Amino acid sequence: MAFRRPSLPELLGRVDQDLLSRLPGAQAALATRLTKALATSQAGVTHGLYGYLQWLERQLFPETCDDELLHLHSAGVPRRQAAKATGEVAFEGSDGAVIVEATRLQLDGQEYETTEEAVIGGATATATIEALEAGLAGDQDDGAELRLVSPLSGVSTAAVVGADGIRGGADLEAHSSWRDRILLRRARVPRGGAEGDWEGWALEVPGVTRAWEDPRGMGPGSVVIRVMADDASDGPLPSQQLLDAVLDYIKGRRNVQAQVYVVAPDTQAFAPELIVTPDTEEVRSAAAQALADLVEREGEPGGTLLISRIRAAISLAPGVEDYDLQSPTADVTHATGVLPIWGGVTWVQS
Repeated sequence: MAFRRPSLPELLGRVDQDLLSRLPGAQAALATRLTKALATSQAGVTHGLYGYLQWLERQLFPETCDDELLHLHSAGVPRRQAAKATGEVAFEGSDGAVIVEATRLQLDGQEYETTEEAVIGGATATATIEALEAGLAGDQDDGAELRLVSPLSGVSTAAVVGADGIRGGADLEAHSSWRDRILLRRARVPRGGAEGDWEGWALEVPGVTRAWEDPRGMGPGSVVIRVMADDASDGPLPSQQLLDAVLDYIKGRRNVQAQVYVVAPDTQAFAPELIVTPDTEEVRSAAAQALADLVEREGEPGGTLLISRIRAAISLAPGVEDYDLQSPTADVTHATGVLPIWGGVTWVQS
């Protein structure tokens, strides 16, 4: 039988009746006011102890434990730590000028430093830089201009971010995501390269939010892993830096000699045509959010979005009293490697 915490009124009644039962009849009548005070005090303490027992029960399971104690259930599933953004920048200056390792640059409050020495030749030099602080805020788009913190002789104060941008920054994994991965690990124990292991390894890399594996996706002896980076500044498709990081991470953990390919999925926008009743901005927003959540939650490369699930998402959206889904009218299937992404709703006038 599951643990049931008695309510405070129940405890008050139990303690009060227990006190009265231990007094002779005449004294009990005179002591009624005193027993109420004693019962209230004792019941309050007992109610708190029952609450503590109930809290302890929740901590026994990863599904219900507090975020602060989730690490107690995380054996074999480390939390994804924050990652530093990296990329290449181009310097200009006089030939022969040296840009030493650990040269500092900055942009919009973010600081970076070079990870290697570079020498200017032909008036330019390219160097790899890394953000000083881990986090998504370190990402920068291609063409952005960083400035030297301290001037260097013969080197221009501005450095331009290369075509691949500065990518790979990631924040500390949210507890909700970590909890989901712990539950997945318990349901599917790793076996060094069996089905499900490749997806699990990919999800351990900072920045990866979704992953799918395709055994023999490039022929016998191969595994294709497709990943997404929904939280990235240029997401949801992963950057080349992230793809390389996932590949390196998996190569260090596999114990089977499969040829591994880590790629971004091809995408196909899911853009339904819809009428909702009542046709207000609030109801439209709720219906659109429900569909977007469905696409992110159930969409997978080469999978199918069931029309029944699409209709259920709309009908369960807050405020929707009635609707007319004009497109799609049947299950939406996708070719191998093609992932549905949210493309917005086309609202049709009723």
